[in-house]
Amino acid sequence: MGARAALLHAVANPAYWDALILISANPGIEFEAERSARAASDSDLAQRIISDGVPTFLDFWQHRPIIRSQQNICADWRARMQQHRLQHSAIGLATSLKQFGPAACPNLWPQLSTLQCPILLISGEQDTKYCAIAERMQHTLAQAQWVSIPQAGHMPHLEAPEATAAVIRRFLRKL
Repeated sequence: MGARAALLHAVANPAYWDALILISANPGIEFEAERSARAASDSDLAQRIISDGVPTFLDFWQHRPIIRSQQNICADWRARMQQHRLQHSAIGLATSLKQFGPAACPNLWPQLSTLQCPILLISGEQDTKYCAIAERMQHTLAQAQWVSIPQAGHMPHLEAPEATAAVIRRFLRKL
């Protein structure tokens, strides 16, 4: 969600950004039928979160293929993440999904070309969906470079922190 928030702000306020580092970014759902289907799915999931509670939701969510790679995160970090996740409220998670999930956010693909600052796109090589999105974004964005982090999934900054940090340091040195 951090990449989504950064993209939303950068597209709306490009003058505020000297550079962007986007990890597992998605500029949005392009087609209305897909957006409607996702909105319906997210609404159903939000209702399940409220009715079943946070622990049940987390068990479901953490076993989804895109999230499963988080098992590669250092055990201490993963345990702390789980403690924090269990402190969320069901209403808060459901509201976040409905108001800031992919279906709720605008499609930014048409506005990407307005971003003229240097952009680093990072994805984990095992996250094939987000690698394809990053590769497409790289072709759309004039000053973007894309790096796929080996042996990482959707959260390369936590699954392969040293490799991700090295990529970020190289990008920052070039600025």
